[in-house]
Amino acid sequence: MKIAVFMGGTSTEREVSLKTGSAVLKSLMRQGYDAYGVDLTSKNLVKSFIENEYDIAFLSLHGGCGEDGRVQGLLDLLGKKYTGSKAAPSAIAMDKIITKKIAGGIGIRIPKTYINKEDIDKFPIVIKPSKEGSSTGLYICKNMEDAEVALEKLSDRSVIIEEYIKGVELTAGVLNGEALGVLKVIPHDGTYDYESKYTEGKTDYEYPAKVSEKVYKNAMRNAKLIHDELKLSGASRSDFILSDDKIYFLEVNTCPGMTETSLLPKLASLKNYTFDDVVKGLLSQSDTK
Repeated sequence: MKIAVFMGGTSTEREVSLKTGSAVLKSLMRQGYDAYGVDLTSKNLVKSFIENEYDIAFLSLHGGCGEDGRVQGLLDLLGKKYTGSKAAPSAIAMDKIITKKIAGGIGIRIPKTYINKEDIDKFPIVIKPSKEGSSTGLYICKNMEDAEVALEKLSDRSVIIEEYIKGVELTAGVLNGEALGVLKVIPHDGTYDYESKYTEGKTDYEYPAKVSEKVYKNAMRNAKLIHDELKLSGASRSDFILSDDKIYFLEVNTCPGMTETSLLPKLASLKNYTFDDVVKGLLSQSDTK
């Protein structure tokens, strides 16, 4: 069985994807698999999937054109097995606006969302791209002037505008249908932005999260509800804000990072799974498609 680890890509999360792919490739080789890496760029984005020889595509891609269903759809057309969620669930989960509507529809608490700036009735608010991850392009706006600046900077992208809820960020993981646990994110500067996520020493992580049993169970339950409702496969990681003992769903990641600072491996360790166990688990899930 030959495994191609596809990484890189053309999204704003390219560098993170390369780190994920490198770590996954090292794990596969350490476990004795016949694996190699493929660095996707704008020049080889399609032909790499067609011209390379492999039995399974291990997708280590983050963000658009990698996590949004397009690559998955291409692999379906090629009749290739791959890790992670199928095309339609990937596309739905990538859109924060649609995902939050689904979450709200099944009883999960979500922040108030505004259609446009004219609807904003209270500050502060959060403005961010609706189809990107890793907290790229995230703006916390204290007034309309801030909001207009943020919208101008994000004018080339679809955005989501929602109320800012001051609280603690929690994340809960699911692997092959099993809820893993809950982790508390404690950024040193108060905001869990791109730099805090991917710079060693910028953020502390508490796992299992020291929260009430009720909150812990609700976060686990909601993460699995989202995973199941969207018909996700492999791994997913749902992010929440805890405020006044209530948790608010923010988004779900269908291809969570697997770098040295990533959260999914930390969550998996709560079930005594090693990094290699997670990689092997994702690989075994690809055979069920």
